[in-house]
Amino acid sequence: MSTMVRTLGCALLGAALMLPVTQTAFAQKKAADPAKDYPNKPIRWIIDFGSGGLSDTLARFVAQKLTEAWRQPVINQTRPGANGTIAYDVGAKATPDGYTLVFLSTPFSINVTVYNNLPYDTRKDFAPISLIAMYPNILVVTPNLPAKSVSQLIAYAKSKAGGPTWATVGIGSSPFLATELFRKQAGFDGVHVPYNSSPQALTDLAGGRIEFMFVNMPTAVTFLRANRIRAIGVASPTRSTLLPDLPTVAESGVPGFQSVGYAGAATQAQVPRAIVDKINAEIVKALQMPEVQEQIRNLGGEPRWSTPVEFKKFLDDEITRWAPVAREAGVKLDR
Repeated sequence: MSTMVRTLGCALLGAALMLPVTQTAFAQKKAADPAKDYPNKPIRWIIDFGSGGLSDTLARFVAQKLTEAWRQPVINQTRPGANGTIAYDVGAKATPDGYTLVFLSTPFSINVTVYNNLPYDTRKDFAPISLIAMYPNILVVTPNLPAKSVSQLIAYAKSKAGGPTWATVGIGSSPFLATELFRKQAGFDGVHVPYNSSPQALTDLAGGRIEFMFVNMPTAVTFLRANRIRAIGVASPTRSTLLPDLPTVAESGVPGFQSVGYAGAATQAQVPRAIVDKINAEIVKALQMPEVQEQIRNLGGEPRWSTPVEFKKFLDDEITRWAPVAREAGVKLDR
């Protein structure tokens, strides 16, 4: 009997001693493959501008496909304000588990130069995942303006005392910097009229209360289709497939001019690379679907996808490209 007890005791002791080893091995295996069970709960996608806007709409196209693929809801949470910095700050400070995504758009690359006190590090606090879309700014004028081309607008601007009136949705925005760059390269002055939203500015442009502006193509689509405003140039390096007859600003008298907006996804910088790669693969798969591409093009954008490394380089290049423009324009803002 005592022999049986000793044998059973040894067996139990051996099992107890093996338990920590087994748990450690399981933990190590899980740590080695953090993406294996991802996702197993809902994911929130922090959106940098308001509900129904371009960022929110583009994110919904992709979020729907991610939800279908993962059988976990991907939920948009809009955090507008301060040119996107409120949303970016939420993304930078999120738990690094991959269950918080953040939508990045053009202001992300501009804010690092124009704001004095960002609460996050633009280059270090984010793990870029993929591009989603590109959408060029286009140069539009009020219909009753005599200028029918970029070169004619420049001639008109130089001949008018004080220069023409031009609108933006705020100092430091992408259209604002595009206009500053355009005016500098073309060599004319003007009167800046700031607006709270692009639809407000476009309404006044259509009514002749302002004379020209740069605006991203998705925002202008409705006004263009209704012939309420006139497009005279696209700010992409080459002509847009959406408006193939519209010449680029660069080919119309301002060589090298370029102003293209972007949309993409990122997450917190410390999220394991395996999870970042898994999200990237699913986003790329969604963007390659014909129905998603059609949705993006109907908005006036072009679907774009990338690897995380490619997207990081793209963001770095955008920061470098816009920094001197913002500095020369003297743009400095406080949150």
